[in-house]
Amino acid sequence: MNTSHPLLRPALAALLLASAALAGCGARPTVQPGPPPAPIEMEAVVVEVDGQGQGQVYDAATLFQEGEAAHRAQDFARCDQVYGQLLDRFPDSRFAHSALYNRGLCLESLKQHALAAQHFRRHAQLATELRDRRDGEFRMGVNLLATGNHAEAQHLYDQLLQAEDLGPADRAECHLRRAIARTHLKRVGLAERDLRAATSYVKEAYGEHLQGNDLLAEIHFQRGRIYEQLTRDVPLKLPLAKMKGDLAEKVRYFRQAQASYIDALNVRHSYWATASGLKLGELYEHFYRDVLLAEAPADFDKDAKAYYLYELRKALTPLLEQSLSIYEKNITLSERLGARNEWVDETEARVARLRSLIEANQRAPEPLGAKEQKPTG
Repeated sequence: MNTSHPLLRPALAALLLASAALAGCGARPTVQPGPPPAPIEMEAVVVEVDGQGQGQVYDAATLFQEGEAAHRAQDFARCDQVYGQLLDRFPDSRFAHSALYNRGLCLESLKQHALAAQHFRRHAQLATELRDRRDGEFRMGVNLLATGNHAEAQHLYDQLLQAEDLGPADRAECHLRRAIARTHLKRVGLAERDLRAATSYVKEAYGEHLQGNDLLAEIHFQRGRIYEQLTRDVPLKLPLAKMKGDLAEKVRYFRQAQASYIDALNVRHSYWATASGLKLGELYEHFYRDVLLAEAPADFDKDAKAYYLYELRKALTPLLEQSLSIYEKNITLSERLGARNEWVDETEARVARLRSLIEANQRAPEPLGAKEQKPTG
C-alpha cells in the first residue's frame, strides 16, 4: 500500500534546507575592589557581657579590619556577619559608610541581591563625595538587574547617563546595563541602540587595547542573548508558505546570535569566553529542538508522521554534533584559560546529555513501512 503524502517532501525540505545551512564555530566580571581602608584611629568601644560574666570587646576599627580580611579570604558569610556587627553597634562610626559598601559586596557574592542593592543605595545616599556616590549607584544597578527589578534599573541608568561627570568607560557600562534592562522589558530596538553606544564608548575609553576587555566581551555576549531569544521566539507553524518565511527569519536571527557570541569569544576574556562557548552550543541545541517540534501537516497519518520525525531527527543530528563539538571546545578553552565557573559546570553537564541524545538518535530503528512513506520522483 502506498501512503505517500504530497506535503511530506516540501515540509521536510523546508525544515532541512535551513538546518543544513547552519554551521559555525566556536566573562564573570572581575571582582570590584572595595573602597580603600580608612585610617585606623581609636573610636568608641562596646563591651558585651554574657550570663556567665564573660565579656566581649568590640570596636569599629577592628571589626572593619576583620570584615576586610574575610572578604579577601572569600569568606563572604563571615564578611557579612562582621560588617553587620559594625553597622549595628557603630552606626555613626567613620567606618560605617565604607562598611555599607563592603557589606554590599559580600551580600552580592552571596547572591542576596535585594539586600545588596539596599546597602549600595544607602551608601550612595550618604556619600559626601561624588566618586563614592557613583560607586554605590553602579553596584546598586548591577544588583537591581540581578533581582529582576528592570524598570528601576532602567530609571537609574537613565539618570546616570544624564550626568556630566561620567567618563567613556562609565558611560559604556551604563549603556550596557540599560540594554540588559530594556531587553527584559521587551524594548529590544532600544537595547540594540544602547549596545551600539556602549561599543563606541568602550573604543573611546580603551582605544586599540581591547583584547581581554570585559565590557566589550559582555556587550557582544548580551547582543548574542538578544538574538538568541529572538531566534527561539519564532514559531514554526503551518501553512507551509508561512513556515518557510518564519524559518528564514529564525535562521537570520540564529546567524546574528552566532556572530555575536563569536565576537565575544574573540575578545578572549576568560569569563565571557566560556559563557559564549556555552551559549553557542545551546544555540544549535535549541534550534534542533525547535525544528523537531515544528508543526507537521495535519493530514499525515500515524505512519507518515513517524517517518517524518525519523527523517527529521536524522537530518538534524549534525546540528547536535556541532553543538557537542562546541561544548567540548569550550571545556578545552576553559582548561587553557584556567577558568572554573558556572558556565564551565553547565557545559560539562550538557556534554553528557548531548552525547546520550546523539547515540539514541543513531540507534533509533527506521519506522515500519518507511519505504512506503518515502517521496518518489
